[in-house]
Amino acid sequence: MKIRLFAFDLDGTLVDRAGRISAENRRAVAMARASGAEVILVTGRSWRTTLPYYRELGLTGPAICYLGALVVEDESGWIGYHRPLAPEAWARLRRFALEEGLSITAVAAADRAVPGFQLPPKDLLVNDVAYSTGPPDDFACWREWNPYTEIDPGLERATAPPTMAAIYGDRAVARVTAAFPDGLPASQFDLSDRVPGETVLHVWHEEVDKGRALARYCRRRGIPASAVMALGDTTVDVPMLRFAGIGVAVPDGHPAALEAADWVATPAEAVARALGAGG
Repeated sequence: MKIRLFAFDLDGTLVDRAGRISAENRRAVAMARASGAEVILVTGRSWRTTLPYYRELGLTGPAICYLGALVVEDESGWIGYHRPLAPEAWARLRRFALEEGLSITAVAAADRAVPGFQLPPKDLLVNDVAYSTGPPDDFACWREWNPYTEIDPGLERATAPPTMAAIYGDRAVARVTAAFPDGLPASQFDLSDRVPGETVLHVWHEEVDKGRALARYCRRRGIPASAVMALGDTTVDVPMLRFAGIGVAVPDGHPAALEAADWVATPAEAVARALGAGG
């Protein structure tokens, strides 16, 4: 079947470790767009940090951010979907972090949820903000992880449920996971970003993942999964690689992504092969 939608992850797939999109990857996206197919970014990034790449690639349609917790309809930042943490989950986590003096960042795309398939009036735009109690002493490169985060020791500006919460440092993460061994209401704990000196526990709404977000978007557009190619590199990409008719993992991807993929290829190789096969 001809590919009608190409879904690209950013970091590790289109974007290298230096934060650049190579000429080859730009050409791959251009080829996909020239075929008449839709092209959508599906990323864990905020809209604020996705927008420069969106513009660089010449995109004009929706983008899926925060692993699927946010769908932005166009460059204006109009929100079509937003799934923040459940109020009870955030209230409990916020209270515990403040009582224990933990390093936590609340990242919010908007101040309310936008559910369902009915698009709202264009009255809610993304307003990416982040507030933190401050960096811990056991986490390297906190500022690189928090490029626009404001220090708010009491989280007084983060009372509404955020899109995502992040707990930084081995000690803080250990305290939170021990305090909530069964998790938080309607939430999920994500420890996929764990490297020496940089342990981060992300807390998302339980319904948030790239596969669900891409499936929801495709239902809205009337595009069957068999007409979708999704490209990614790591564990959070696995749900969308499994959803898509053709899931592609880049050659240096995480073992879980490589196992879930139908193809292992660079973006340029995958797009060229798909367009050749599609005629």
